[in-house]
Amino acid sequence: MDRLTLTSIIASAAFLIFLIVSLTWHNDELRPRIWQLNEVLEQDPELAEYPYDFKVLLFLNGVVTLTSPQSSDVPLRPFLNRIDPSLADKPADAPEVVEAERRFRAIEMQAIRVMLSQPDVESVVWSLDRAWYHKNRVPLAK
Repeated sequence: MDRLTLTSIIASAAFLIFLIVSLTWHNDELRPRIWQLNEVLEQDPELAEYPYDFKVLLFLNGVVTLTSPQSSDVPLRPFLNRIDPSLADKPADAPEVVEAERRFRAIEMQAIRVMLSQPDVESVVWSLDRAWYHKNRVPLAK
């Protein structure tokens, strides 16, 4: 291979790399949709003030999978006790506990509304955020 061919190949490769980087750096359309949806969640003021960060795990065929600290297998109470330790000694029907549960449900509904406001999102499903439990050293109920 002569010097001119080698220089041309190197220059073409450098230009291609530059083109790819510049397009992805300045064009939001080329960023993964999951990142964009997570930014939408982060920008919502109601969700931003809540102690739990809902995250998009998967976006496929119009269905968004969001993390949640609660599922049908895991009760909400251990999560609420962790984010507000003053609830730990209160009975389930205490007004503070009922209000904390109501607020969590309202925040969950807000996350759904935010996602459904996106034109390409048709529905939302939940996935238990096991990583949150592990990170916060809260045992999962069996």
